[in-house]
Amino acid sequence: MLSINGVYDKGKIELIKKISIKKKRKVIVTFLDEPFEEINPGLEIDPIRDLKGCARGLNLTEKLLKSRKEDLNIEESKWGR
Repeated sequence: MLSINGVYDKGKIELIKKISIKKKRKVIVTFLDEPFEEINPGLEIDPIRDLKGCARGLNLTEKLLKSRKEDLNIEESKWGR
């Protein structure tokens, strides 16, 4: 299954990106409640690529594990374990 963004305008759906599917396929079209906002079509936005490494050096994994251990200790002390 593939999900892709598009724009509905005057009875036609225009896909934002090209897809490699050539054969006829069934599709489900979902209309979002939010209005369409024009963006610069030449601007390539890839949030995963753009945000990759933005927290490097902050030791977030270690902080998360420490926080979970503290939460576990609190829960264990509440229940007398």
